[in-house]
Amino acid sequence: MTNNQPLKWGIRVGAVATLAAGLILAGCGKKESPAGGAAGGGAEASKKTVEIRAKGSDTLIQLATAWAEAYRKVKPNVFINANGGGTGTGFAALQNNSTEICNASREIKQEERDKVKSVTGKDVKEFPVCFDALAVYSNPANPIKEISVEELREIWAEGGTITMWEQINPAFTGKITLFGRQNNSGTYDYFREHICGKTADKKQREFRGGISEMNGSSEVVENVGKTTSALGYSGMGYKTPSVNWLKVSNKKGEPAVEPGADVARSGKYPISRKLYVYTAGEPTGELKDYID
Repeated sequence: MTNNQPLKWGIRVGAVATLAAGLILAGCGKKESPAGGAAGGGAEASKKTVEIRAKGSDTLIQLATAWAEAYRKVKPNVFINANGGGTGTGFAALQNNSTEICNASREIKQEERDKVKSVTGKDVKEFPVCFDALAVYSNPANPIKEISVEELREIWAEGGTITMWEQINPAFTGKITLFGRQNNSGTYDYFREHICGKTADKKQREFRGGISEMNGSSEVVENVGKTTSALGYSGMGYKTPSVNWLKVSNKKGEPAVEPGADVARSGKYPISRKLYVYTAGEPTGELKDYID
């Protein structure tokens, strides 16, 4: 973990889960007893050290780490090695057999499914695990408290017409400084798709030039906290006292909604999304027990 992660792992897992996302949709079925073979079978097998590698979404790394620590209390012999790096990195690892779990902040693409199948011979299995409110962060010196998806599109998308804060609200002036994620991030993909939108001929609009692309969500939030004119996006779990987040409406003039677990789960918050765990093939043994 990096030193600028906003949560400490001494916090109980329930608190982390509530902050980072609205839990929980589903497991992958009933757990089988050791005698049934799902967990390796018998007392001797239960003592064997097992490592499960989980890689991918930076948005999910807080939860993945908390889940891993909580699971050690249930199964001391099972080590969950959780790493971030971005959803794209996780899918690449699943494709080359270097991880058992891909944590993802977006749905897997068909070409990614096909690649996993071609390398491993197994179909990808998808497990939605929680909901997230993708928050829009601003600096505390900025008095603006809400923004619309329409305005965000004109700020972030290529060819957008909004570059100055006074175009949003005359209470704050100056050029908008943008901080986002790199293109291996599922959050990058989701924000581009749902905020930048489509062109008139139904092609995906790209991000505008001049956006500072950060390696991780913590870096986005940290830079927004240091830059008075800044605007950035990351999962709601990365909120710190050094930043504000904006209420978001679909259209200017409509009621704006603050990020939160309940509104993410209900879909009332305009930039809500599911977060996922993916495996190559149906999980078995200790991997199935963990996902359950």
